[in-house]
Amino acid sequence: MLYRTFTLLFFGVNLVLAQRNIHERWEVQLDQYVAPTGEINYHDWKKEEHSLYSYIQALQNHPPQPYWSKSNHKAYWINVYNATTIALILKHYPLQSINEINTPWKAKVFIWEKRPLSLKAIEDILRQFNDPLILFALHRATVSGPLLSKKAYRGNTLEHQLQSAATIFLNDPNQNQCQEDTPRLSRIFLWFIKDFGSFEKKLTLIQKYGCTGFNKKTKLQYLPFDWRLNVWQR
Repeated sequence: MLYRTFTLLFFGVNLVLAQRNIHERWEVQLDQYVAPTGEINYHDWKKEEHSLYSYIQALQNHPPQPYWSKSNHKAYWINVYNATTIALILKHYPLQSINEINTPWKAKVFIWEKRPLSLKAIEDILRQFNDPLILFALHRATVSGPLLSKKAYRGNTLEHQLQSAATIFLNDPNQNQCQEDTPRLSRIFLWFIKDFGSFEKKLTLIQKYGCTGFNKKTKLQYLPFDWRLNVWQR
C-alpha cells in the first residue's frame, strides 16, 4: 500500500513538472500574440509559427497516460485543440475566415498513437467526457467563438478555468444576449444541443454562470455566427 502511494505521488509530481515545462512555451506565445480582449495577432505569430509547432510536437511526445486524472486528460486535449487550431490558421494565413480553408475540420493536425487526427476527431475525444463546459474553452478562430485563454489549461486548475471560460462567454453581449426582453444564445448551444442536455439542464447552466434573462417560459433563439477571424491589429 505504501509503495503504491509513493508511486502515485512520484508520477503526480513528475506530471506537474513536465506539464509546467511544456506549457511555458505555449503561454509565452499566448502572452505575446493574444490581446487581453481575446483578439489574435496572426500576422506577427505567423513569423514565429515554428515555436507553436515545437509546442505541438511536445504535446505529441507526451501523450496522456493511464495514471493521469480525468482533469489532466481533459486539459491535455483542450490544449491540443486550441494549439492546432491556431497552427492551422497560421499555415494558411493570410485569410479572412477559417472557412476559406478547404474542409478545415477534417484537416489532419495532430498525431496520436501513430494516427493523424483532425480538429473534428479531437473535438469528439473531448465530447466523450460529457462536460459541456469544455465547449466554452475551445477556441475556433472566429469572432463568435469562445476566447483563446492566455493560460494553458492544467489539470489542477481545470475546474476553475472552465467555470471562468463559461462565465466570460455567457456574459459577453456579442456572444449571448441575456436581457429578459429579447434573450438570444450563441449558436454553439444549437450545434451542440445534445451536449448541453435537456432544456432544464441548459437553463440551469446558463443561469449558474450569469446569463439570467432566461426562464422556463423562454423560447430559445440564436444569434448569427460570425466566422471572420478574430484579428488583433497592433
